[in-house]
Amino acid sequence: NTLRLAGIATVLGIGLGVTVGIIAGRKPGRILDSALNTIAFFVGAVPPFVSGLILQLAFAVSLGWLPAAGVYPAGHRGFDLVLMVKHGTLPVLVVAVQTIAQYARYTRASLLDVASADYLRTARAKGISDRQVLVKHQVRNAMLPVVTVLGVDFGQLIGGLIITENIFEYPGMGVYFIKSAFDGDFPRLLPFLVVITVSVILFNLIADVMYAILDPRIRLA
Repeated sequence: NTLRLAGIATVLGIGLGVTVGIIAGRKPGRILDSALNTIAFFVGAVPPFVSGLILQLAFAVSLGWLPAAGVYPAGHRGFDLVLMVKHGTLPVLVVAVQTIAQYARYTRASLLDVASADYLRTARAKGISDRQVLVKHQVRNAMLPVVTVLGVDFGQLIGGLIITENIFEYPGMGVYFIKSAFDGDFPRLLPFLVVITVSVILFNLIADVMYAILDPRIRLA
């Protein structure tokens, strides 16, 4: 359950975050760029245990639109997709909002780093439209640092969402880690750490392969 939840939230957050970063970094210094950058900094500074409690108070306690915690209501038996979606909405929002803010800032900063590159000026001098320069050259090269962070984040997904799972009482690897740590059961923690380590290494290798796809100047030996 938690791996599915984390995957949906992270993929959603990365997609929206990169899009917001591209929109903000396309014309730096404008009102839209300043507004999006300010919102991203503000939202990214709010820790998950604070945003999680705020969402619980707003949508579960005050409005009553969504359940506050758990995967299913107490006493429920069997599989119910609608109930799972309702119970997973708030945890997904917490993770997605943090991810959007993070990747929006990374993407914007990376776009600004390559904005004055020689190959962009050469492409514009050839008469290529600004849209093609942005998509085919600027964004493609700006994604290299983002892919590095993405590889680490996807590797850590296997370890669960320790804070979010405990706030929303969502069973997963994060809850397993906290319970084992508080019980002092370190042999139970060893497999957990091995799984995280292997997954981080694996996704970093995938990120290395992605470098060669995004940047034609890079060739794998």
